Amino acid sequence: MRKVNANPILNMARKKKKTENGFSDEIENQPQAKIATLKKIDEYEQSKPVQLNLFELLLPEEKNFSNTVELYDFIPKYFWGKVIRIEGEFLRALSREFECRGKRYKVKIDPAKLTDGEGNSLDYYPSKREELVEDALRKFACEGQGLFLDDAAGVTFTLYQLQKELQESGHTYSKDQIKDALMVCAKTNITVTSDNEDTILISSLFETLGLQTREDWEGTGEKTRAFVRFNPLVTQGIKSRQFRQFNYKKSMSYKSVIARQLHKRMAHNYTQASFSNLYSISLSTIIRDFGLTKYGKLTQNLRDCLLALDEMKQKRVILGYKVEKTIDANRKNKLLDAKIIITPDPNFADEVVKANLKQKQIHESEESE
Repeated sequence: MRKVNANPILNMARKKKKTENGFSDEIENQPQAKIATLKKIDEYEQSKPVQLNLFELLLPEEKNFSNTVELYDFIPKYFWGKVIRIEGEFLRALSREFECRGKRYKVKIDPAKLTDGEGNSLDYYPSKREELVEDALRKFACEGQGLFLDDAAGVTFTLYQLQKELQESGHTYSKDQIKDALMVCAKTNITVTSDNEDTILISSLFETLGLQTREDWEGTGEKTRAFVRFNPLVTQGIKSRQFRQFNYKKSMSYKSVIARQLHKRMAHNYTQASFSNLYSISLSTIIRDFGLTKYGKLTQNLRDCLLALDEMKQKRVILGYKVEKTIDANRKNKLLDAKIIITPDPNFADEVVKANLKQKQIHESEESE
């Protein structure tokens, strides 16, 4: 894994330009030692490298699909619980551990601070809304709206287009809520370190968020051209071809965050899905790697997980599952962990085969360069 911004000195500071409604025209990461002039999209060097072309899914049969990205999509960066602010304003940073490809990592999530038009400030964790917005924007990139801006992967869109995409996926948000979600992604900082404490990344979820003019925040957004530069790990994943297609339409339709996270994980890792090769994952891994709250009674976590699995059965992603419980020998009613063994649905197995074929084509293109 190549390091991105490995030196803590490169901790990113965000430059703000105030507007009448309290939002910024553009939030851009800059090294703390430098102050740069905010740039409009036309001031970036724009390119479309071959890796971005490979990232796209433009065929009619690919319209329901998007891509997961190695490492970035494994980071438990969202908060799913009830938010309780200190003094009604502040939130503590979140510290979590997770695993990707057998390697252990830690992530520190510093919440975003948003200021409204009245000058009131509140801290926000990225949550379900921000995850959905990120996934929708990445879908746009897969549909041909992606581009590299100063060698960083990005996407152009309109607020109206983003709102419509979310609505069609069953998630209704006002334009103000979508603007807030974009701002939370631009102002939430994450620090990822490896198991030996080497810093892998210090950056915000969106490296850059830009709108064309101050008035853009106040308009309807139907024609407003906005742009985002994704997290550096997304850029790195695209450049290194460490991405894999998954069923975006089904993922966006889940009510359960566990179902959505597990579907993405299976689509990325479970490359030999079949009746003879079942998928297994422990409840403790789900809690840790998905950033879930561990309840006082683990049976409550298992209940939530089983509800998610039932939803995945309804979506024809899994055919069935069984649970092998680990019980405390001294307290036979106390659940210590559970192993969940999943049988894939034939529909999901077929999608895995197609993703494998796509992956083969991507690697063959790399070898021919």
